[in-house]
Amino acid sequence: MANCNKLVTSCKWLAASLLVLIIACSKSEAPKEGGGGPGGKREQQAVKIEAVVAKTEDIKSSVRGLGILLPSKEVEIQAEMAGRVLAVYFNDGQNVKAGQNLVKIDDANLRAAAIKANAKLAFSRSTAHRKKQQFDAKAISAQEWELVEADLQTAQADSIDAAANLSKATIRAPFDGKLGIGKINLGKRLAVGESIVKIVQKYPLKVDFSVADKYAPILKVGMDVEIGRAGKNYKATVDALESSLDASTRTLLARAIIIDNPEDLVPGAPLEFSLDLPSRESLTVPPEAIGSDALGSTVYLYKGGKAKLARIEIGTRFVDKVEVLSGVSAGDTVLCAGASPVRDGGAVEISRMRVR
Repeated sequence: MANCNKLVTSCKWLAASLLVLIIACSKSEAPKEGGGGPGGKREQQAVKIEAVVAKTEDIKSSVRGLGILLPSKEVEIQAEMAGRVLAVYFNDGQNVKAGQNLVKIDDANLRAAAIKANAKLAFSRSTAHRKKQQFDAKAISAQEWELVEADLQTAQADSIDAAANLSKATIRAPFDGKLGIGKINLGKRLAVGESIVKIVQKYPLKVDFSVADKYAPILKVGMDVEIGRAGKNYKATVDALESSLDASTRTLLARAIIIDNPEDLVPGAPLEFSLDLPSRESLTVPPEAIGSDALGSTVYLYKGGKAKLARIEIGTRFVDKVEVLSGVSAGDTVLCAGASPVRDGGAVEISRMRVR
């Protein structure tokens, strides 16, 4: 019995010693939560990065794009009345003068109507002359004289209408120009509005082009435009601007007149245009300082050893700089983050200040 009691006591002492040893090991192997600093908090490693001071400078930029070359005047000549073609007075590609006869449509019925209207007008004038004498002599009433005057005015209107219809039978050139390829032949019966031939007055040549809405306040009549086609450049001047933006594209249509009369340009051809904008003072930063996310463009500013995210609006992009319209002020220190692991509120250390 005594031996059993001794064995139990030994086991208790062994268990207690083992428990003390386990607790001691656990404390010695536990990870240290502090780096030795106050409060036991881990110190964050600062990201080393280059920076630049944002500054304003004079910016010269240009707008480039595609335009369409147009002639001075261009119209598709169409038939104003139906009828059979009696004569064609032009050749394909011919140069014509304003008012020159081009096509004659059968006008026999129109000539008859004009003769009838003129005869009625002559009779009405004769009647009105006699009735006027009677009215002055108090031989007829004022009401009868008013009816005679009304008949005369109706006859005059009918005569004018008959003459206008007769004139439509002869189709004339609306202005000086060059004709295209005719679409009719002798004897063909034309319908109202049917195309006959196109006429073009080439010079002065015009260029229509569009610019984004942000350039609309800058674009002015009289500004110089450089036009390019097949390696050649031509000078032009802005002649007119559309009164409002295009609702679907949010662009402004402009029209320029090409100086001189280059013969190698053909209306309808696409052209490149370059429009130099007036110089302006604006704030710029390096391209590698610009970032972006789902909400737009961003930069990181240096504020007391920390990186501060700033949302910006950018303007024109250049090879070595980007225009910043808002979000950054002159004198701000901007981090050239690029692909560096910079985050908002993170510690940063400026390794070098770039000189611009």
